[in-house]
Amino acid sequence: MPKQELDGVELFNLSLSIVGTVLRDGDQRVSDLAELFEVSEAAIEKAVMAVANSEDVKNCETHFYVDVEELAEGYVSLSQGMSSLSEPPSLSRRQLSSIAIGLDYLAAIPQFKADADLQALRALISESSPASATSHIPSRLTEQIETLQEAMSKELAIECEYINQTGAKSSRTIDPLRIDFIGRRHYLRGFCRTSGELRAFRLDRIQSLSITGISIPEKTKGLPIPQEVFGEVTEEQIVEVTASAEAAEIFWNFPVAGNKKRTGGQLQGSIRVGNLAALGRHVAKYGGMVKVIAPESARSAVRDFAQRALAGASAPGDED
Repeated sequence: MPKQELDGVELFNLSLSIVGTVLRDGDQRVSDLAELFEVSEAAIEKAVMAVANSEDVKNCETHFYVDVEELAEGYVSLSQGMSSLSEPPSLSRRQLSSIAIGLDYLAAIPQFKADADLQALRALISESSPASATSHIPSRLTEQIETLQEAMSKELAIECEYINQTGAKSSRTIDPLRIDFIGRRHYLRGFCRTSGELRAFRLDRIQSLSITGISIPEKTKGLPIPQEVFGEVTEEQIVEVTASAEAAEIFWNFPVAGNKKRTGGQLQGSIRVGNLAALGRHVAKYGGMVKVIAPESARSAVRDFAQRALAGASAPGDED
């Protein structure tokens, strides 16, 4: 049985062990560390926060910054920094990655491509910590992003094989309009010529990507793109849900409202949902590992989706 309570010495030793593991192997799940060190997840979180709050650590020449947002989502992410006031705090890998991706997106836009300041910033990020900025992005995904950026800069359509949520594969011709990074995932937002609709495509489900010689029509370039991936925003609501550890990514795919808490092995919290009609499909894919608690309108939307699915009807939403 995992150890629940640790004394001061045990907590200190656990903190050092966590730092060593994360620096050696990269970001870790709280649950994996708990299993590795045979302690509770609460003990892991306490030890991680001890790394950030310890006066002894702060007085060392080199100390560590804890990404508290990652910790709230069940991950331990650390970055190193110097204690000298002349040295600014180090950015976390997620922060560096977000900055690098954002700068790359800007560089793909024709009017910014030759901007000297932008290129200088990209070079600075790359030189300061090239591994931190890109190490957690799979190489295939990086290649896809570069290909899509090229297609968007040349205003050309792309062709690909796409695997949807049910596992079905289909050939698509898409006018790429924007790449979004939402809840740890990259999405291509574009007009799907195959379906004749504006859609969102997860990049990790795209295969055999290539650029065509087909120009993107002017009317397509001006299409308004909804901020939400899971359906156009109709009326934002706060929805309270619980999720098992296997389905914790539900909190990455929607904006989180307030803090999350662990209750009996379940993660409970609130998410912001802009389209209840699309919520049902997203919850259903977890096969009972996510439950909607409130409000009743959200529970009804999930039930309605389940009934339509059993009847063989399609459900609304713009994510493929």
